[in-house]
Amino acid sequence: MSRQRTIALAALVVAAIAAGGFAALRGKAPAPAPAAQPVVEFAQRDLYIVEPRTLERTLPLTGTLSPLTEVTVKAKVAGELVEVAVREGESVKQGQMLARIDPTEVRARVAAREADVAAARAQLVWAEKNRSTQKALLDRTFISQNAFDNIQSSYDVAVARLRSAEAELVVARKSLGDSVLLAPFPGVVAQRHVQAGERVALDAKVITVVNLSRLELEAAVPAVEISRLRVGQQVEFRIDGFGERAFGGRIERINPATVSGSRSISVYAVIDNPQGELRGGLFAQGTVSLERIEGALLVPASAVREEIGQTFVYAIAEGLVKRRNVALGAADAGGSVQVLQGLVPGERIVRVNLGALRDGVSARLAGPQPAETARQ
Repeated sequence: MSRQRTIALAALVVAAIAAGGFAALRGKAPAPAPAAQPVVEFAQRDLYIVEPRTLERTLPLTGTLSPLTEVTVKAKVAGELVEVAVREGESVKQGQMLARIDPTEVRARVAAREADVAAARAQLVWAEKNRSTQKALLDRTFISQNAFDNIQSSYDVAVARLRSAEAELVVARKSLGDSVLLAPFPGVVAQRHVQAGERVALDAKVITVVNLSRLELEAAVPAVEISRLRVGQQVEFRIDGFGERAFGGRIERINPATVSGSRSISVYAVIDNPQGELRGGLFAQGTVSLERIEGALLVPASAVREEIGQTFVYAIAEGLVKRRNVALGAADAGGSVQVLQGLVPGERIVRVNLGALRDGVSARLAGPQPAETARQ
């Protein structure tokens, strides 16, 4: 009896297990559906359409303008400055009087040299008469040849002294004219170094005059770029204080050696300023055109990426993001770079670095499809 009960319990357990398994199979959840593929959505401003454009490579030139012609008029004679006829900023004509030095001392020197000339001339007259008398005596053998030679020597010395005195008189008379300082060319007074009433020494600075019709800019150019520059190349400038107004100039000189302590070479550009609008000391920013390439495929430099020695961009084609390896050429100052290989006109590329993108991922454009994406 006990054995029958044990068998009955075992049968019940097996039946319960079987029933539980059947119920579990009937209540099992269905398998999950496959995950949807990610899609990258781009705004119109994120993309750029590749098209042929003109690539112009330029080199910046910056510096301070200075007058091409500038002269400091100095005192050619010493004396008291009795008059200064001009002030800073005044225009002057060539030959116009700038200042005047008291000529009293110069006139005294002229008078002294005139007296020296008169004395030398009188001595020469006496020496000539003495020579004529002694020559007659020599002809009659009343004196020796040696004695006459001494007389001739005295005569030659008198001639030389007269010539020397006359030369010194010419210099003195020139100094009398030098007491008046004249403008060497038409221009503008930049600085008065002395005032009326001061005593000036020989070669003392008195007036600085500049000609503003032509200004010069000295700029330092890297030595690696100097081979692309040549005399006569056109330069476009923007000048502080004149907004976006452009001024034209040209390269007139190139220094043959590098600047001491640097790897740069000085380049001198000249700007014509016939109206005198520009002034010396203004800061100028210019560009000189180095190279012009028509029909170049340009892309924003921000679109180019590098990875493990490869240069590439991400293009959008057939609804997918596709990696395109590219070979690059020259770059311009506007942030664009030339693509030599890897792209064709009309392709749409990702303009900027939007983070991690994968080759082959689905892509779509946000909003209505435009006929043409905004360009750089």
